[in-house]
Amino acid sequence: MNTHTAAEKMLETGLFYTARTLGHAFGESVKHGTRCLKNIKRDTRYTIVSETRLGVDAIKVIAIDGRRVSIDQLQNKALLFKRPALLAGGSCHA
Repeated sequence: MNTHTAAEKMLETGLFYTARTLGHAFGESVKHGTRCLKNIKRDTRYTIVSETRLGVDAIKVIAIDGRRVSIDQLQNKALLFKRPALLAGGSCHA
């Protein structure tokens, strides 16, 4: 998991993520989730909404470089169908 892949996933789902939930979504540790969230918060290319729930910070990515839909969603719309997993190359478009 890298920061951009994490941000794309967050944009696609539209959910709030904590370090724990982000790490769990990628099968990574909380430490990796924390690192990605910190990078997303610092980088100006990501537009986020931040909130604190019971003392735990959660963020939601609402745009990447002004784009409000994920790369996968744009490709599906352009092709008029969902790309087969074999052609899509998994979920990494970085």
